[in-house]
Amino acid sequence: MLSTTALLLALTVGGDPGDLLLKIGDAAPPFAMRDLGNQVFSLRNHTGGEASEPKKAVVIAFFATWCEPCKKEIPIIKQLYRRWKGKGRDVEVLYVGLSQGAKELEPFVKAEKLPWRVVPDSFGLLARRYGANQLPHLFIVDREGKIAFQHRGIAPELLATLEAQLKRITGQAPDEDAGPAEISTPRFATTYTLGRPPSSSGSSARWQPLALFLGEAVNATIEVSSEASYEAFEKALLAGKFDLINAGPLLAHAVQSVYEPIARIERQGSPTYFGILFVPRHSTLRGVADLKGKKVGLVSPQSSSGGLYPQLALLDAGLVPGRDVSIVWLGSHTQVAKAVREGKVDAGGCYEDCRDAEWPDERAKNNGTRILSYTAEIPGELILVKRALPAELKKKLAAAVLAVNKAEGILAQISQGETSVTAFVASQPQDLAAVATVIDRVKGAGAAHP
Repeated sequence: MLSTTALLLALTVGGDPGDLLLKIGDAAPPFAMRDLGNQVFSLRNHTGGEASEPKKAVVIAFFATWCEPCKKEIPIIKQLYRRWKGKGRDVEVLYVGLSQGAKELEPFVKAEKLPWRVVPDSFGLLARRYGANQLPHLFIVDREGKIAFQHRGIAPELLATLEAQLKRITGQAPDEDAGPAEISTPRFATTYTLGRPPSSSGSSARWQPLALFLGEAVNATIEVSSEASYEAFEKALLAGKFDLINAGPLLAHAVQSVYEPIARIERQGSPTYFGILFVPRHSTLRGVADLKGKKVGLVSPQSSSGGLYPQLALLDAGLVPGRDVSIVWLGSHTQVAKAVREGKVDAGGCYEDCRDAEWPDERAKNNGTRILSYTAEIPGELILVKRALPAELKKKLAAAVLAVNKAEGILAQISQGETSVTAFVASQPQDLAAVATVIDRVKGAGAAHP
């Protein structure tokens, strides 16, 4: 017969535990990371057959300073910590700050008087390994280094649940009524999706903390998703597949009947950015005009910096894409850089930092490539919402996006593998008007389209 605690848990478990990345019995991903005291915390020091400081269990809790439910969980974990810290119980508690560094975490830890060790997961590495894409998310790792329990979301009688699980896991006063070993309780009944352009760098996963933050503001779960190609992404946008989107100005212009801008992204402190046309350093081509009769690799007709604006640069040099220059559409900025390096095209057109995928540092990049031309200034990419969403929801989302600037850590997280995002600012009508002029110019000149 189930205990009262187990019965309550059984009644409150919701969602599909099958969507959890790690399963009970899986090996807990090992890690060795510095805590806020600059001491290395290594999971293998505490669990597994070669542990130098063996523990009977390690409680790992993912949190963020801006996560309100995480704050509510802290008093519960403090009680657990006091009861299990000593008396030979050998239970370690570790907090992991999702996408935040010491700058954000230290004042919070001091204010909350957290007595356990806190590790900054500045780049979201541990969160990705453990599948902690919703907060709060807590794991208990047993002495063998296996996942013995995990809890995502909010559930009643959390302290009693964790107590029962620790008794079961440590072997101290085993309790057969410990309840389910996996609990996935959705915090919100509503789910929205944030669509991002296709990327081979895994950047969509790194935008999950932003989705978490926005979800908190509108009482909903927001999931990040994408498509396999720019063409498929545009098709999905025109069908209204996503509730929010991150898109460059060209795509935003193409889908403005379905989506409306709520914010513009600034990268490296600039409201605009540039594309480039570039060649290998050893190339004999010296200017854009020299590309006549040559093969140029571009990203997609739906890409601003890897399609529209490089074509404008060709036109400004007196070359009509598709007539004077052969255009090869490669599908991603990374593929453009790769094609140039491998000599599959004579030149490439992409956003300025796309070369980083093939030439990992400035010296290698400068020794391996040469820029023929920068494009005209490109308006910053946008955050847009589906026009069909309720007006009050759109208003809340717009405010939440701008509030991200103060949620330190999130901008650094989503900037990994990309040009650094430094701010979200309110969108203006001219954001799309500028790109419309370029579209007319390129299309009017008979630019090539597949």
